[in-house]
Amino acid sequence: ALFLAWILALVALARRWASIGIAASACGCLAAGAVIGARAAERAASPPLLAWFHRHAPEAPVRLSGILRTDASPSPSGISLLLDVRDAGSGDGLVHARGGVRLSVSGALAAAAARDWTEGRRVTLVAALREPIDYRDPGVPGDRDRLARQEIALTGSVKSAALIAVDARGTWLQESAAALRAHVRNVTRRAVGRWSARAAGVVTAILIGDRSGLDADDERRLQEAGTYHVIAISGGNIALLTALLVLLGRWMGLAPRTTAAAAIVLLAFYGYAAGLAASILRATLAGIIFLAARVLDHRGPALNTLAVVSAVAAVSAPLSLLDPGFVLSYAATLAIVVAAERFIPAPERARSVPRWRRTLHGMLVAARALGVATLCAEVALAPIGARLFGRISLAGLVLNFAAIPLMSLIQIAGLAAVLCDVVSAGAASVCGWIAHHATRALVGSAGLVDIAPWLVLDVPPPSLGTIAAWYAGWVLVIGALTSGGRLRRRLVGAGAALIIVSALLLAVAPSAVQASRVAPPPPGWTRIVFLDVGQGDATIVMSPDRAPVSPLLVDAGGSAGGSFDVGRRVVVPALWALGVRRLGSVVLTHGDPDHIGGAPAVVRALHPGGIFEGVPVPHHQPLLRVRDVANAQGIEWRAVHAGETLASGPPAVRVLHPPAPDWERRKVRNDDSVVLDVRIGDVEIVLPGDIGRDVERAIAPHLGQAPIVIVKAPHHGSAGSSSPVFVDAAHPAAVIFSAGRRNPFGHPAPVVVARYRDAGARIFRTDEDGAIFVDTDGRQAVVWTWVRRLQAPITLPRRE
Repeated sequence: ALFLAWILALVALARRWASIGIAASACGCLAAGAVIGARAAERAASPPLLAWFHRHAPEAPVRLSGILRTDASPSPSGISLLLDVRDAGSGDGLVHARGGVRLSVSGALAAAAARDWTEGRRVTLVAALREPIDYRDPGVPGDRDRLARQEIALTGSVKSAALIAVDARGTWLQESAAALRAHVRNVTRRAVGRWSARAAGVVTAILIGDRSGLDADDERRLQEAGTYHVIAISGGNIALLTALLVLLGRWMGLAPRTTAAAAIVLLAFYGYAAGLAASILRATLAGIIFLAARVLDHRGPALNTLAVVSAVAAVSAPLSLLDPGFVLSYAATLAIVVAAERFIPAPERARSVPRWRRTLHGMLVAARALGVATLCAEVALAPIGARLFGRISLAGLVLNFAAIPLMSLIQIAGLAAVLCDVVSAGAASVCGWIAHHATRALVGSAGLVDIAPWLVLDVPPPSLGTIAAWYAGWVLVIGALTSGGRLRRRLVGAGAALIIVSALLLAVAPSAVQASRVAPPPPGWTRIVFLDVGQGDATIVMSPDRAPVSPLLVDAGGSAGGSFDVGRRVVVPALWALGVRRLGSVVLTHGDPDHIGGAPAVVRALHPGGIFEGVPVPHHQPLLRVRDVANAQGIEWRAVHAGETLASGPPAVRVLHPPAPDWERRKVRNDDSVVLDVRIGDVEIVLPGDIGRDVERAIAPHLGQAPIVIVKAPHHGSAGSSSPVFVDAAHPAAVIFSAGRRNPFGHPAPVVVARYRDAGARIFRTDEDGAIFVDTDGRQAVVWTWVRRLQAPITLPRRE
């Protein structure tokens, strides 16, 4: 494709077919970028450090020597470091082994020592290493590949800051950039943080690209509203900074060329200090090229600037070509540039026109430019956002009229606070107050999606064919602008048809046009899938006749801490790939975070008809968060107790536990877990939550009443559950252990695994097998796993 595109481009240029030549050149550049990015990703997937780790497989902590890629930043588990390893060793000596490692430093000393761990410094440390963990479910992208594209081969932990030694400082440029970042963080913490710590996190992100202080809920709300881009340093921030530098030069009386030259130096240093992520690199290079053109008194099309910036990025950082930020940033910029050339008029400059009229016209032009730019950016990014994030937000079309001016005010107030702090803490505090209120308005504007939730569409990632049809339609419509007569009408008609069809496919997302999908079971069969959610639980029951409670999700995974949303990143994509667009009901067995942490995202995306819990815990915050989401959507919420039937079948779903409580719970208890018995003909599936031995003994008489019994091991296979009484009563043909790889609890306990194996049960584990599928027609049960999906499925034996 690359060779053919360039041959066609050369022929078109020789024949002076301008449009064909430009199109072929663009295709050639895209193909070349894909090749460069793919080769860079292939190299990044197998760095020397990973090969060393595989050879030595060290279980004990190892010594690493390398250079810090970024400043240390706070994280839920302590202090986060990103280390470019140069040398590694498990004994006294070190060997050369290059590769990236993401580390978490714990202990009381870490926070104070973090100020010495800045980008560019060489450190030696002792860390326990491990490979990144993927969630092996259909439709869920691998975290290992994502980290490899960031040149991170391994993750690890450091027990104490005392195990880290700073061997050498960075270059003067690195130290200067680190000092600037530290100053900005300190000022925003004092000047803005005194009013609101959440606002300080937003201001810091806008000024230097450090998002470690962002509130997770604020991030989610801005993402849903389609305005998250304003707190990521990109074209708007750099353009505003460039304009401020030019105005400062004029105020100081500098010549235009001198101003531009000085601004280039300051802008380059700022971009370097902010980290040169994909959007920052693009915007900084564009600003430098613009200023360089002023120095040389040269003007050129904006598309040429974008092309040069893209080429420089491809050469300097080839892995960035596969980065979502690169794709989003360049696609949006291309759309805005094309729109500016065709749909945005120039402001009136005639001196004979009154100033008030010129000002009014300029404001109208600016508003129109913002509207056109927003619309074109949304058009360009809609299928990309759907593919990468499973979401299309229409709210940004409205909210950007407020978000972009507010971002500008936050940036200006934040910069003013940083400068004023040198001479007056009071003046800096006033600037911080302005930034605080602008941040409140920015985050508050995202409340539009609460008023009009239909503005945010959660959609399964579309196929490449659907995306291609969307862009082809817009290319035809834009191409019609340069055509006339009958050809123009035909191009517009064909383009509009493609746009409408692809838009419907994006919104409705039938299984045939999804990027990832799993073939359904035979007609009339029920499918039960135990998802790999790490150290947690999530089970989906899908009946063939779409009974009122089906699809039934039992628990939604989650984790006790961290910003990774298992519900949004794992459970929802997996359910989409399984063909689930809407849930019939959700059962939350109990309120532990590894069972309900992912529920808010699941409820938002898949709108269940009802949510059931067992014993209420009125003041348990994780459950209250789920309940708030359910109330906002008008979803029924009720408690269920032993003896109730949720569905008469097939499948029949009975509640075996808990009984109605006779006292109010102050905290969540494992023994209050909802226990479900799912019956499809001769097949029985027991879903016991985290119950212990006492509850197992109580429900034992109700177990093992079908020829084929499948049990999800209670409490992830802990030694305190799966008692001999329970195992003997169920006499399962298969047992499912839902546990995380390398989990700190040792689940499943070897003694429990042996107990089930001795009872004749086939052993399946999500930490080894990934998602586990059970397909049944009520007479037989067939089990297969996502990791071994190419192997023949296993038919479970019947108990006579």
